[in-house]
Amino acid sequence: SFLTNKSHETDLCQDVNESLATILTKDPSLDVRLLAIRQVCELAHNATNDAISDTAATTPSATTSNTTTPPSRTYTPDISVFSAELLLAVANRVSSKNKIERRDAITGLAQIFHKHYIRKILRHVQDGGDDCDIEVILRVLHEHCSEEQTKNYKFVVEAEEKFGWIPQKVFECVYFSDATDPELRNRIYQIVDDVLLDGGLTATSRAVGLAIILHGLKKKGKENAFKWMCALFSQRSQLQRALGLYLDARVKAKGCEAGSAEAFTADAEAMEKLEVVASLSSPLVGISSSNSDSTADMSSVLKRFHTAKDKHIFRILSTIASPTHSPSARKRAFDELPKRTKGMGAVSVAWTKALARRCSMGAFVNFESIEHCIILAQESFEANDCKVSSLFLTCVKTMIAPFPALAATKESFKNLVEFLEVVRTDVTPEAKKELEEYGIVTLISDILAKSASSMPVSDVGGKG
Repeated sequence: SFLTNKSHETDLCQDVNESLATILTKDPSLDVRLLAIRQVCELAHNATNDAISDTAATTPSATTSNTTTPPSRTYTPDISVFSAELLLAVANRVSSKNKIERRDAITGLAQIFHKHYIRKILRHVQDGGDDCDIEVILRVLHEHCSEEQTKNYKFVVEAEEKFGWIPQKVFECVYFSDATDPELRNRIYQIVDDVLLDGGLTATSRAVGLAIILHGLKKKGKENAFKWMCALFSQRSQLQRALGLYLDARVKAKGCEAGSAEAFTADAEAMEKLEVVASLSSPLVGISSSNSDSTADMSSVLKRFHTAKDKHIFRILSTIASPTHSPSARKRAFDELPKRTKGMGAVSVAWTKALARRCSMGAFVNFESIEHCIILAQESFEANDCKVSSLFLTCVKTMIAPFPALAATKESFKNLVEFLEVVRTDVTPEAKKELEEYGIVTLISDILAKSASSMPVSDVGGKG
């Protein structure tokens, strides 16, 4: 409450920051540390850049018309009150042996990053909508992704020191496997999908935000976080493929004559594929359930799921088994699956929900953001900025490693082919030198080769 009521007293707040940081890193009581994590994160998330709000209701006194009540002041802590050292002390608890402490710390930090860092950086891009002027985007990226220019902006350096490292900490949490902490793994999927770059941002804003975050993860000293990010998306890609294979096998089994040896064999093969799906999704210990269904084990959950009568369950899942599904398909899966699986029991419902979350593409990366990365790469090149163009193309190349189909949509593939033709044939000698410096031609060629691998042969041939 001190940071709320006395946020204008800078020196005293500095002392409080130091005291709280000491509590977070050294207090032996778990309850005390958890309370400190939650209060610091809540206050920091709710903080504004306007510390004092005057309500100043001047009401005549009941006894004399010559006096007024003093102005009422509501203090909301300014985000500047919270030191980088205090937030780093919260981050220190991510490596705690206690699972709740880990989960609360990384969740709070991610929410702070979104509100006070990435949203603030992207505000002008967001205001410009999906057709935001490329000059606005170039200015934002040069401020935050150009080492030469960044050091000239004190506010950028300070914001980077206070918040810029948070995505690194989020992805480092992927180190905690399902065997170690499945609930944290579920939370990390949720943070990456819905917090770092939430669905309220335009596709253009998310593309720019993705470029900023990936640029940060590729800096020296953050290589492990980048590798863990790739591992997380690789697991999602494997899960999508496994789910697609299971759904195909289930359809095949249902098409066999009931009671035949062929049906029995096909059904057994489908169950084997469902077990692979389960191995790549959340284990039951990472799922909360009601007491009435707490005795369910994975084999019984999978059996109930596999024998479900509602065909819509499997149709809904088939829409998110491809990485190119739309945000509306994801939302429909989240809305409909709990209702349609309710009769299977609480644990089965929770497992299906976790499957949908881990399988579906969130706001951090999906076909919309990749499509916009490709468009922005072209526009940046046309604005004579190969450096920024390469940033966007690097985003695409990184994300199609696990999800080749993201750049194989009709629109994206067509834009890439056109882009490649331009940079190979219609450039000045000066532009050609810059293209070579940033490897633009190689980037586009690599992306096309990788994305083409996920397309039917007839479609690839048809692209010319």
